[in-house]
Amino acid sequence: MAAPKALLLSTIATDANDWHIGRFSQLGSMIETAGQAIDPAFALTITDYPVEPELRKGLQSDLREGVFNQIWLMAVDLDNGPDEDFFPALEAAVRSGTDLVIARDHADLGSCLLSLEGCLTAVGSTQTFKRSWPDLPTDREFIDEACPTITTPCVVTGQNGGVQICRKRADHPLLAFPSMLPGHLLMPAHPHEGVIRPTSDTQTVLLSSYSITSGREQLIAIVDEVPDGGMVLHHSTFHHFVDYNIDISHGAPDFVLDPPTKQIEDSPELLADLRAYIRSVVHYACRN
Repeated sequence: MAAPKALLLSTIATDANDWHIGRFSQLGSMIETAGQAIDPAFALTITDYPVEPELRKGLQSDLREGVFNQIWLMAVDLDNGPDEDFFPALEAAVRSGTDLVIARDHADLGSCLLSLEGCLTAVGSTQTFKRSWPDLPTDREFIDEACPTITTPCVVTGQNGGVQICRKRADHPLLAFPSMLPGHLLMPAHPHEGVIRPTSDTQTVLLSSYSITSGREQLIAIVDEVPDGGMVLHHSTFHHFVDYNIDISHGAPDFVLDPPTKQIEDSPELLADLRAYIRSVVHYACRN
């Protein structure tokens, strides 16, 4: 059997002042460590979406041929995402059995996902977007005149650099590991997470938290498992995984104005659940 391969991919070209894939270095290290614990030959490719046509074609070919057994897709674009040939290639990968982890954020970030069709059609409704949610609530979870670009749908679960307490909502192998608080996980918080919603009976809500603004429930992770294809694991924000939310000393793009907290910096043991969760996802995908 060939050694498992994983892909950690952003949906934008490299941009030093954006959430490019270099800002997910700790996630990459956690994925690689978890994979090599199963198979020392486990290989992880980390890349932003290629600009050069030949590199794009090579990536799309690898996707269509099912080269990767798992893809971690950080959908950080805002109308500057992949070219149209990427989407059918990703659909082919999942259709062939590749597991897909998706994370985006508030409002219309990650809007390229609306281009997915076929076996990934549900992604565009499970991940909610301002531009495609006709019954979008008019109230705003997040209002800050200093951050005029932050608009609904978004939910405040805490400050960057801090944690939120998430409730385990399902008895699922992805959550079958001991956590710091029984029945719960501590995950990095964020002041404007995106919104995800279950839209089919193949989907299971894994984790939920709450808005510290309104007290409303916030869904954190949903897994979609359709027979004869790879799973799709949705997250409400890529800030669960980005370096800045794991260690604020890594810094953020200059458009990030929210004041961070030193909660994790002062108590790094709070990251134990995140590491265990990522390890569980990687192992589940390797064995799935």
